[in-house]
Amino acid sequence: MKIVREPLSVKETLDFALYHVEKAAYDSFRLEMIKPHWTVSFVLEGSVEMRSSGMTSHAETGDVMIHPPNVPFTEIAVGRGVHLWMLLDVKGEPQLDFFRRFPVGRVVTLQYAEAYAHSFEELLDVWHRPQTPVRDYRAMSLSLRLLGDILDSWLETEGAGRAASTMTTGDRFYPVIAYMEEHLEQRITRDDLARMLHLHPNYFNRLFKRVYGVSSQQMLRTLRLRRAMQLLENEDYTLDRIAAACGFGDAVYFSKVFKSSVGRTPGEYRRSIRKTKEGYASFP
Repeated sequence: MKIVREPLSVKETLDFALYHVEKAAYDSFRLEMIKPHWTVSFVLEGSVEMRSSGMTSHAETGDVMIHPPNVPFTEIAVGRGVHLWMLLDVKGEPQLDFFRRFPVGRVVTLQYAEAYAHSFEELLDVWHRPQTPVRDYRAMSLSLRLLGDILDSWLETEGAGRAASTMTTGDRFYPVIAYMEEHLEQRITRDDLARMLHLHPNYFNRLFKRVYGVSSQQMLRTLRLRRAMQLLENEDYTLDRIAAACGFGDAVYFSKVFKSSVGRTPGEYRRSIRKTKEGYASFP
């Protein structure tokens, strides 16, 4: 008897973008970040506490942490460790995010962690050789293999993870978050943001807080602080210039808000970040 299997048919257009690939070692760290793309971070060694949207999760060696775009998150590690992480966006028709079609959890324990690490090392090698023929196709192929490993492990746990309905609701706010990021220097009110989605301000705020765990104004302040931290880390701008660029008005108010949120003055943070970088090694 001849058995004829159904042919594999890929009918959707894949929109794939890989923005960064890195292997990073550390002694200990506390990182507060917000990224415009999906952050997929594999814990090759170590233990990490992750905080986002009012929830706390823990990742151990062999786990993958997944952070949605435009959502602030904090990672805390005490002790040495190594992470393999990448920034990417993957969408299929009709522009549906990979991690929204398959709403995996914030932390996924890999079934075959060694195989994942091996594939990532291949991706890292390809990433750092931009002149290699068919480099882009190899990078996409390896990235999709890694995502497939994550999916397989997630399905082994019967698909436990984020609620798809919650993530779909969050999609509505992406234009709002993008608008905030692009206009941090301007005065932005809750009413302004609610009008973008044609919602009553009170309902908008309840829905926003349900998705992100904070109000829209708290999110705006977080985005402004993140931008200020980036400028303090990478530029020699005066505090007045940073305050104006991030929507804090003047250096006095900026310093007050910064110290209240971060626990240090902008000047203290600028000095300490250099020491933090000394304890953080990045491998090519």
